Amino acid sequence: MKGRIQFFIVATTIFLSSIAFSYFSCAAELGTESTQISAQSTSHPAVRDALQPFVDRGEMAGFVSVVANKDRVLQLDCVGFANVETQTPMAPDTLFWIASTTKIFTSAAIMTLVDEEKINLDDPIEKYLPQFRGCKVFVSNAEGVLTLRDPKTKPTVRQALCHTAGWSFKTPMMDHFGIDSLPPDKAALYFASVPMVSDPGEKYQYSQVGIDLAGAIVEKVSGMPFHEYLQTKFFTPLGMKDTTFWPDAEAQRKLATSYRWNREANRLAEMKLEMFSYPLDDRTRRFAEPGGGLFSTPQDLVKFFQMLAGKGVYDGTRYLSESAVEQIATKQTPPNISHAYGLCAFLYGAWFGHGGAYGNEAAANTQTGEVMIYMVQVGGVPKQGEAKNAWRQAAEKVLKERAIHE
Repeated sequence: MKGRIQFFIVATTIFLSSIAFSYFSCAAELGTESTQISAQSTSHPAVRDALQPFVDRGEMAGFVSVVANKDRVLQLDCVGFANVETQTPMAPDTLFWIASTTKIFTSAAIMTLVDEEKINLDDPIEKYLPQFRGCKVFVSNAEGVLTLRDPKTKPTVRQALCHTAGWSFKTPMMDHFGIDSLPPDKAALYFASVPMVSDPGEKYQYSQVGIDLAGAIVEKVSGMPFHEYLQTKFFTPLGMKDTTFWPDAEAQRKLATSYRWNREANRLAEMKLEMFSYPLDDRTRRFAEPGGGLFSTPQDLVKFFQMLAGKGVYDGTRYLSESAVEQIATKQTPPNISHAYGLCAFLYGAWFGHGGAYGNEAAANTQTGEVMIYMVQVGGVPKQGEAKNAWRQAAEKVLKERAIHE
């Protein structure tokens, strides 16, 4: 009996130590690479208390939470594990597939060209991609038979960026081969043959197609491959050294394991990232997908959103005009559509940003200059919505406390 008790004590100590390490390792790994993620960044008990129970109960693997203003990171919390089986703790440089959060980078790329007066948001897409002259829309006749006709109006760049151009979410080819199976210019050629499912401006229809077309427009107007344009305009100057469409072997070692819920075993189970072809670092068969292809880290992503919270300015350098950020953060869906969506941005009061398919979320507030980042990698986990709500309440508490003390 004495031996069993000693074993239980040792095992419990190891387990609790691993949890503590997974939480406090964030503070140890902050480093001094930038003034934004530094020793001034601290963890916060409200975030830990909100998220740790989900890890303890085995309902979620782990989280990284970042709360910042436009000048510095205020709070950074790593809770739980990037890989439960190996007990690898979450860290500021843990890599995540940010999925549809990629979309707001695409709108930012478009807006740099609007700032340069090379693109007008209300121009028809066919002005930049001539293959869309003569595009068609599906309609159903009285017998329910689908036919094709010309759209009532021509789809515009603005409509593509706010999901009202008329295309469906994905195409059959994207479902079968993955969202990364064609480069933006070749994807645009294919999309030109895909009929719209509604007339432009009449419905909100969340669409990878429209955002991928925006990426093709960036390529056409800039004369650069889409990934190089993002690298030149944002990733390199902002110091986003880990953000990529193609995580290499070293980056994949930092990639958070994806989890789904195994209902039979009633626990988390590893899953493969969906929607992609493999290997992830294959640049010959995988291509930069503007609607959802990016991988990034918390310490990278916060810089981009600090720039947005700073109305286009980060660390003294302007990346977007104030007007460009305002348009991203303003409802662009027409008055006949109640759904509030900006230019590749969901709107929550004064906050704007985007989430991703595996649960992450990133948002900025230009009125307060604040940022909130939530990084997870789960799909179809019953408690993921509850966990995100708990995080959001805790993050808002952190911001309120900072406002009181500053």
